[in-house]
Order: sequence, then structure tokens, then C-alpha cells
Amino acid sequence: MLQSRRGFPIGAGAVLTTAFVAKAQSFVRETHTPLLTPPSDVRQTLYWYIPKASEAPNWHLPEGSAAPMLYLNKPPAITPPPTWREYLDGVCADLGRPATFQNVDMWRRYYDVDPDKLDLPMDPVQWRRDFDFVSGPSARAFSLLMRIHFGGELGRHSGAGVPHINFNSPRIGDHRFFRSVNASDMLALSLLQARLIDLKLPIKIAKGE
Repeated sequence: MLQSRRGFPIGAGAVLTTAFVAKAQSFVRETHTPLLTPPSDVRQTLYWYIPKASEAPNWHLPEGSAAPMLYLNKPPAITPPPTWREYLDGVCADLGRPATFQNVDMWRRYYDVDPDKLDLPMDPVQWRRDFDFVSGPSARAFSLLMRIHFGGELGRHSGAGVPHINFNSPRIGDHRFFRSVNASDMLALSLLQARLIDLKLPIKIAKGE
């Protein structure tokens, strides 16, 4: 597909055009909400919401920030620790492998879990780290969007000089235990949805809670 000099895909069916950007800017100014054109096929949903002031430090955002946070498919509230067997079955599923005895046992040995502990809840601290960095809705949104090329009008960091998507992975000591992603503003959400449609990705952006 050809591209304009500013990075927009051009041709039949393109959504993210110069005209769309102007329309989205006007819509955001008038409504203070993003202009979200739904894709024809939806298999996943990226939800956005504005964190409360009390939540801002947890997201490493300045207090009073209006940056919409993104999470994938379900609310970002942590759930009780699963059993080790449930967790290891999930590891296999994420890797696209069946949860056979051999596959589960390989990961059981990797995590140094005794066979008689498989049906007990996993360690809460380890579960929290996994939830915040890998399996939680915010971390999954981070992983999903990290693999996507946004094009010229949607940047990947605040220094891009255009509406952008921020990838947050602060360091705690020598480790990174938390990953989240946010849009810079409502226009960035509008452009992100248009870009997902142009890439024919079945992902809808919707307001969450």
C-alpha cells in the first residue's frame, strides 16, 4: 500500500487519512471524547479509562493526569492467585501449546514447583509479579501494542511531537515488575483505532470503567 509523505496509508479503504485526523481533532474538541470508528470484525477489546488522582502514582503518572490508560479485554483488578496447575495451563495456552502432561511438567520444573503443590494456590507475591508484568490486562495491552507499527501521525513516546502511545515499564531496583500503556490524549485514541482498522486487526477500542 502506498503512503502519503506524512505516513498515512492511502488507497481503497484507508481510514487514517488527513481528512480523518482533522475530523477527529474537531470531534475531540467538541465532545472531549475520542472518535472511535468500530472495526467490522471484533475479537478483542482495548478498554480505556482515566485513572483517579489516587491511582496516578500506581500508573507512574502525574497527579491530575488526563492520559487514558489502556487494558485488554477485562478490568485491570488483580484476581486471587490461581492454583499452580491453572497457572501452568495458562502458560502453555499463551505459548500456543496444549496443556499436556509433558508440557505442564516442563514448566512445573522450570518454576521449581513440587508435584504435590500443583493444586494449591501459587505464591501471592509471584502471582502479583506475573499479573503486573505478563498476564494482567494492562501488561497484555502493553505486549499487544508494542508489536504494532503506528505510522507517522501516532508516536511511541512523549518526545514524538505528535499524539502518542506511552509504554511504561519502570524499574524497581534491578528488575522490572510492572508494565502499562497509555494514550497521550483522546486524539491519540482516535488515531490508534483508525490505525488498527487500516492494519485489518480485529481490535475495538471502547470506554471502560
